[in-house]
Amino acid sequence: MIVVILAGGYATRLWPVTKDVAKPLLPIGEKRIIDYVMEKLSDLRELTEVIVLTNNRFESQFRRWLEQRGYKNTRIVAERTYKEEEKLGSIRAVSELIPKVGGEDLVIIAGDNLFSSDLKGLVNFYKKKKSPVIALYDVGDLKLAKRYSTVDLDRDGKVVTFQEKPRKPKSSLVGTCIYIFPRRSLDRVHEYLKEGNPPDAFGYFTQWLRSSEEIYGYVLSGYWFDIGTPDSYAKAKEKIIKG
Repeated sequence: MIVVILAGGYATRLWPVTKDVAKPLLPIGEKRIIDYVMEKLSDLRELTEVIVLTNNRFESQFRRWLEQRGYKNTRIVAERTYKEEEKLGSIRAVSELIPKVGGEDLVIIAGDNLFSSDLKGLVNFYKKKKSPVIALYDVGDLKLAKRYSTVDLDRDGKVVTFQEKPRKPKSSLVGTCIYIFPRRSLDRVHEYLKEGNPPDAFGYFTQWLRSSEEIYGYVLSGYWFDIGTPDSYAKAKEKIIKG
């Protein structure tokens, strides 16, 4: 498996904190947000390479971070953008990356995810299903679920409904922007984009893919933070620092 960490956004909702610093490189305790992601990935024997997908504006920051940390089998790839108005969107950015990597299955994970669950269970679940899998988390609040993609599962863990940012969610089980795709499924990204579908947020691609493929969900335990606002960043720091 190859891991692609999505780190190409400009995090305008967190300005001025992220005006000159990439969001995944924001500090939490003595580490950066992305360090916590890398620690979870280090436990997976199936991984052959980690690609941090960023942009030209923050490329040098990630290269310095990688040089300081010394993570093995990790490289930085930058899309050709410098500001919010130019960004490709995560789906289009990955579509440009796909021809440049091998034919392995891909783990797609947002670089601003902060979670306590390990990923071994997710990978083992994927091996059993051999179909696209999305990691889920129960936020326990239907109002909060409006911000995310909401999901309903059957007894086997198959996704039966999937809605991106619904106005009236029926479930508090949400997508976490952690996915595992067989290469055959991810190769269809080009078909998805050619139809004029949204180039950002992999939830849209997953929703589109569900019309022709079985999609499964794996529920994470512990805590999970999607660090997108000053409030969520403050709560994540409090949680980690307090242990």
